[in-house]
Amino acid sequence: MNAMVGQFGLTAHNSGALHCFRLEPHDRLIVDGKPYRVLRRTGENVELMPEDGRGLVEQFALSQLGRLNATGQIKHEVGYYLPDDLKSSPEVKSIDFRVSELPPGARRRFKIRHALVRATLDLRDEGKIRINTNDIEAHKSEIEKRASVYMVEEASERDLLDHEKETGRLPRSVEAKTKRRRGGSSGKTVSAYNADYLRKLASRYERHGPAVLADSLCKSGNRTSPFGPEEQALMMQTIKESYLTPERRPIARTVEDVKRAFAKENERRQENGLRLLKVPGRDAVRGAIKKLDQFAVMVARYGSEYAMKEMRPVNRGLEVSRPGERVEIDEWCIDLISILHSAKLHAVLGSDFIEAIGLDRTKDRWWLVVAIDCRTRVILGMKLARNPSSSAAIECLRMVVSDKGQWADAVGALSPWSHAVVPETLVTDNGPAFRSADFTEACLDLKISVLRTIAGVPGMRGRVERFFRTCAMNLLPRLMGRTFSNPLERGDYQTEDRAALDAEGLAFALVRWIVDIYHNSPHEGLGGRTPLEQWDADMLDGNFPVRALPDKRSKRLAFGMKLKRHVDKTGVTILGVRYQGPELLAFRRTCGGGQVDVRWDPSDLGAIEVFLGDAWYEIHAVSDRFSGLDVHRWVKVRRTLRAKSQSRKAWEEEVVFKAIDDIETLIGEQSAAYGIMNTAISTQYLKHLEGSLFASFDIVRREDTTTDCADLGIRIEPREPDIDVALGVELPMKVEVTNSADADADADADFANKSQLPTVPNHPRKKQTEAPAKFWLPGDLNERSNDDAS
Repeated sequence: MNAMVGQFGLTAHNSGALHCFRLEPHDRLIVDGKPYRVLRRTGENVELMPEDGRGLVEQFALSQLGRLNATGQIKHEVGYYLPDDLKSSPEVKSIDFRVSELPPGARRRFKIRHALVRATLDLRDEGKIRINTNDIEAHKSEIEKRASVYMVEEASERDLLDHEKETGRLPRSVEAKTKRRRGGSSGKTVSAYNADYLRKLASRYERHGPAVLADSLCKSGNRTSPFGPEEQALMMQTIKESYLTPERRPIARTVEDVKRAFAKENERRQENGLRLLKVPGRDAVRGAIKKLDQFAVMVARYGSEYAMKEMRPVNRGLEVSRPGERVEIDEWCIDLISILHSAKLHAVLGSDFIEAIGLDRTKDRWWLVVAIDCRTRVILGMKLARNPSSSAAIECLRMVVSDKGQWADAVGALSPWSHAVVPETLVTDNGPAFRSADFTEACLDLKISVLRTIAGVPGMRGRVERFFRTCAMNLLPRLMGRTFSNPLERGDYQTEDRAALDAEGLAFALVRWIVDIYHNSPHEGLGGRTPLEQWDADMLDGNFPVRALPDKRSKRLAFGMKLKRHVDKTGVTILGVRYQGPELLAFRRTCGGGQVDVRWDPSDLGAIEVFLGDAWYEIHAVSDRFSGLDVHRWVKVRRTLRAKSQSRKAWEEEVVFKAIDDIETLIGEQSAAYGIMNTAISTQYLKHLEGSLFASFDIVRREDTTTDCADLGIRIEPREPDIDVALGVELPMKVEVTNSADADADADADFANKSQLPTVPNHPRKKQTEAPAKFWLPGDLNERSNDDAS
């Protein structure tokens, strides 16, 4: 049966036109690694049966076989099931033989034999010799010359020109321009074998194929061990006890242990009159160690985790197609000793909160929580913390979905840090911070799929782990107080004595290095692009994240603190801020009040979320001035007001809002540490604030104390005190100042310079009987006295 198989066998006019091959009954087909024999052909189909005759017969269309042939998925072995005598050529007779599978020495000898045999057969095909001993001996030099051509690895242009010249096919014009070959020989010379041996090789080659030219000299010799079973057992037992241990003794030490074990055993045997054992030398011990399974050696000497890491195969690696598809988050104890203090944070947060978060001026290492986008290698979030916690992980996740430009501006960065996405998959480890209920619920509210990797396998979070190593190698050596991986590497470096950075300095260095250096450094994993270039390229190509960033309500529900508050006629009150809305009024009218679930965002006191019935409702603060105000600035305002009057409970809105403006002006620009450090407050600290600072605090509207008195009397407007009263002297009346703004400014200036005025007695003002004739300054009093005397 003959079958013409083509790639385009589905159409009649070009069936078998391209990629066709002839399929004979004695051929073997290997499809997807499975060998088949041809059974029969039925129309446009071929039935193939498994080579061993077991299993079902499969049917392939001729067009399908043609497509598989075009794509290189079929291995066709012509005449595989025919006897060697019936095969068409010597090359076909050795189907299972491959030159590439021979050892180097056997491959070199095979090439020499093959070159000599082919040269001999070429002379026979040209009719110059017959395959016998006399003719081969007579043309031995010609055979060696032709065999040297077969030994050339790659034919040069000069070899091709010489060949064309010898055969008379080189044009004279080309021959005239061709330079003569220099002396010497560039090819490999071959010495022919004995004529009778060469005749036998040629005959066997034609009868059985090229496999007869390969020898097995590499397997010759006595390869058995010279040691008996007792010597082998004692040597391997000593190697196991000495070399395969976590102490990782060197081979030289193991050789000594083997000799000592054999000496001890031979002493015992000599006492008992037994045959002494042959002591293995250094080469025998080294050879026995080299024969051990390398994976078992690594497990015994380095541990199973290290062995699995070293032996794990690396394929294509992680493939991510768009920003935000995979974001990895992890914690790292920074290899740097710094001072746990920040003067700017102390001005904002207060002493008690500074102590609560561990900034006690000691020297210690910080923890860093980092989130990185696996597609672009852009750092999406970063939080400094004294110790790992779920609040730090949640705040880092908040940074991932938020613009971070204000913190880049706080350190004077020259590159933007506005990158933010909602991760499709967030990859974490099995740490308690990432398994906490708050972190899990935040991811669920934002519709983020969380993938927790296997514990103890940091390679499954390779992107963020590599960033930690890059930070340790590139940033930390620039800073003072660096720690090292071991005492030998540290040397005489006094880490704690050289620690000089506080929290503000460390946050500044981290943000500036990430935004301006790391994001602008070429990355090998990005094909030489920088993370910033990769992000911009994806945005320009339309390779956007699949989701928009969450709105304020979504962030409040995901990251807000879970509280329970009582609804009364004033609404809901948290830290002295009242929240009221029509939804709360309707709830109190129908249900009479009661406790409700609240989501309160400490970073924005302008609104809260209240769960009423079966849904969340956004309830705004009574005053819009709290929009955008965070809890730490609000606590600072309350402390300032309390410092003015500890017993005062009700404060007017104008006074509170003026204090808020003053605090924001005092703090000025955002502190880098304020945005990077984990400053989240706990539920216990919130209760402490409400029970201490805000226990008797209320904000009230200022009532209008003036009344309409158009026809009842004369309105008296206040004015600044006369200067003669302040100085204790009698001066004429001043002209009334009509510009009230100038008067207020003068009054503020006088109030500010109050401490510089002299202390004068407070005499009662004398009644003035007549108006002065002229005006003069207080400095002219002496001149007036002189004029009166005259």
